[in-house]
Amino acid sequence: MTDDFPEFEDVAFDPASMPTSSLGITKAVWYRRPWVLMTLALVVIVAVSVVVDLPRPITKAQDAASQNASIQEINTDLADCAFAVKESFNFYNLDVTGKLSPSNLAQVPTLLTGDETACSFASEPVYDLTNNLQVDDTAAGKHIDQMLSVVERWITYNALASIKDIQYLFNHPGDAATVSHLGYQEGQLAKERIKALNDEAQADSVLGLKLHSLKIPSLPHLTGT
Repeated sequence: MTDDFPEFEDVAFDPASMPTSSLGITKAVWYRRPWVLMTLALVVIVAVSVVVDLPRPITKAQDAASQNASIQEINTDLADCAFAVKESFNFYNLDVTGKLSPSNLAQVPTLLTGDETACSFASEPVYDLTNNLQVDDTAAGKHIDQMLSVVERWITYNALASIKDIQYLFNHPGDAATVSHLGYQEGQLAKERIKALNDEAQADSVLGLKLHSLKIPSLPHLTGT
């Protein structure tokens, strides 16, 4: 028996020439692969977000309406503290001029505690003013936003400090250091009020019209300060 098989051609082994099995792994087209699709989806989301966030031009009437809405909210949140600081100033003036009756004098400590709360962060309007109010960022809105910052200081620093001084002076009448500090806060309240009104006037100038008025009170002079 011979080992020769003349009917078969001696061909070198070539893996590329082998037929592909129908059970072989089918590779996804590159743009259908999951990581490509996820990347494309992320790009689309970011692009939409950027387009949405782009500043859009608004009319003067729309700008004025937006700023007036902010001023109205400021006035609403300011109202309780404005009343409180005016009340505490009046109590002080009545006390140092001897015009408080004993029955009224007995009520003052409780009323002053309420006044203090009205100008503190424990007050819901003050919390709302300092945390939730967003002013539309236009040329006029930048001045209203500055006004908002001044009003926040007027309430939470100067007005609150004044009321605390008055509370102390009802328990320690004539304390020189506290009277001096109260006089300083009185001056700061007046200065901050002017700043706030000037900021609003700047917004009026930008828009060329008069916005709603800021209702920040002019306080009575404190006797003896």
